[in-house]
Amino acid sequence: MSKIWSKEETLWSFALYGTAVGAGTLFLPIQLGSAGAVVLFVTALVAWPLTYWPHRALCQFILSSNTPAGVGITGAVTHYYGKKIGNLITALYFLAFFVVILIYAVAITNSITEQIAKHMPVDLTLRVLVSLGVVLLLNVIFLAGRQATIKVMGFLVFPLIAYFLFLSIYLTGSWQPALLTGQMEVTPHTLHQVWLSIPVMVFAFSHTPIISTFAIDRREKYGDLAMGKCKKIMKVAYLIICLSVLFFVFSCLLSIPVDYINTAKDQGVTILSALSMMPNSPNWLSVSGIIVAIVAMSKSFLGTYFGVIEGASEMVKASLNQVGVRKSRSFNRMLSILLVSTLTFIVCCINPNAISMIYAISGPLIAMILFIMPTLSTYLIPSLKPYRSIGSLITLIVGVLCVSVMFLG
Repeated sequence: MSKIWSKEETLWSFALYGTAVGAGTLFLPIQLGSAGAVVLFVTALVAWPLTYWPHRALCQFILSSNTPAGVGITGAVTHYYGKKIGNLITALYFLAFFVVILIYAVAITNSITEQIAKHMPVDLTLRVLVSLGVVLLLNVIFLAGRQATIKVMGFLVFPLIAYFLFLSIYLTGSWQPALLTGQMEVTPHTLHQVWLSIPVMVFAFSHTPIISTFAIDRREKYGDLAMGKCKKIMKVAYLIICLSVLFFVFSCLLSIPVDYINTAKDQGVTILSALSMMPNSPNWLSVSGIIVAIVAMSKSFLGTYFGVIEGASEMVKASLNQVGVRKSRSFNRMLSILLVSTLTFIVCCINPNAISMIYAISGPLIAMILFIMPTLSTYLIPSLKPYRSIGSLITLIVGVLCVSVMFLG
């Protein structure tokens, strides 16, 4: 049996699952519920291929590059396109995931202020205090150290997944098929909503940061056989991811009237807040929902924050070097944390709409790195020509559609 599927492959499947299922899962039902049932069913049909194909393409892109051991996405880009393009992709990578941490920080702040508003009015001063508290607390956890933070995040993965599964099953008792069957008309507005929902789907199912680590690990162990091992794990992991996330989405949308979903979307909160807004919502669901939402988004924030601070540190170092100033690595890191935290605090106070940030900025930027870069490279780099396929072409087209939302949506 071990020759068919090993313990190590199981662990990597859990790693991919734990990275993909989290805060993004809480935003997907909000967008699909407000977009309509047709968009939901279209997403269900394309979820697995549009999760597997782009991550497979990125894995192939990294593994096919002739780079030193331990070098991931940025090293592969530099290998194929040179240092200037490599720096550009690094900047886009940083910006894409910087926006992700902004989305999570804003949503955490909104979830907390939503609960406070049930007991007292929330004015600008109170929001500023909550925003400051959120940013400071997340940084305190982060500064505890990488290993401590990763252990906490790893400990939280299984309770969160268990809660999503439990809630999906619990809600089956209150399913109302009419909530979906009454929205089956196909109109030009429906097609527009399909288009707008692509970035949110990209955001919800993406776990780009771990793919580089995953590919490097498989290459170090299996060499030229690494891609086959990666595809084997990814096929299984993504099937489980798509089935569980779609079960959660369908269960929520069969239980929550669209008015509550639209209200949650306008307030920039998650589907768990929409559940707690319903008149018949039990107290335990309201309490557990807010806790799980905050924990899930904090976990995803911290997981992304490592990469953002590392990218910011490199940019600070380069900027200081250009003006002839050389500082220690710890100075560059602390300055990066200060700058990123200040910007995050300001954005939390301004309170832009989380879903709008996903389909206007974060989703398209992730699509550039995950959908477009590796698949377009198969047409631009001769050594990557063998990786051309119908799947990679469709992935490229979807990536272009996703990016178009940034400029035309």
